[in-house]
Amino acid sequence: MLALERAGAPYNKAENRRRLMTTVHRSEGSIERKLQNISAVLDVLGAPWINGYKPLAHYQDALVAAVERALGREPNFLYPAGADTQPLAVNDEAILVPPPSFADPDKTLTPAVRRLVGKFDPAERDARNRDLGKAGEKFVVAFERDRRRAGRDDLARDVRWVSDLDGDGYGYDVRSFEPDGQERLLEIKTTCGHERTAFWLTRREVDIAAERSEVYRIRRVFHFRNRAQMFEIEPPLNEGLLMTPTTFLAAPK
Repeated sequence: MLALERAGAPYNKAENRRRLMTTVHRSEGSIERKLQNISAVLDVLGAPWINGYKPLAHYQDALVAAVERALGREPNFLYPAGADTQPLAVNDEAILVPPPSFADPDKTLTPAVRRLVGKFDPAERDARNRDLGKAGEKFVVAFERDRRRAGRDDLARDVRWVSDLDGDGYGYDVRSFEPDGQERLLEIKTTCGHERTAFWLTRREVDIAAERSEVYRIRRVFHFRNRAQMFEIEPPLNEGLLMTPTTFLAAPK
């Protein structure tokens, strides 16, 4: 069903559930909940899930193992070329939301899920998925221009997609503005996963966040293929993010 959805092909969820009932001998409601459990596992892996099967937590480790086996049979499933470059968005008022409250990842994920996330590392996949990154930046640029057109066409015209027009290396992707004209430098981080999906920051981004803390913001876009939403993290970044060093630049002495 997810492959058909990605391809834009029609399918029937109810018919699929009825076919499964003849195989697994469970009620239709039970099958629907199990499909929602699968969505929940895909969500923590930073992958889109079937629209209409909203993630439902509290699943068993056996289901985590089943998802892992399925991914082993379809190695390209988590790396679809160009499949995740169009967001599915709700109305403007519901797109920009508050950042999530603090949660200890060691307590929110079971050992089986942590192992699966480590194996398929959503942060690394997102960082390497340039199509997804560009699509998220384009999405934010359009959103910022639409917001500013509500009485400030001059600001809407001045919103600039810096990483696309001027190149990478500035430490931010988009130059935008608040309604009062206050400049905002936005570094866009996009995922198809949930709002707590980890992401990478470069040394340049961290440095610019410290140097321009009054105007710099991380704009986290999540659920990009399942009703995209986003929130902001403002400096000092270590107050809103759990920042863990994972890579070291090394050279012979």
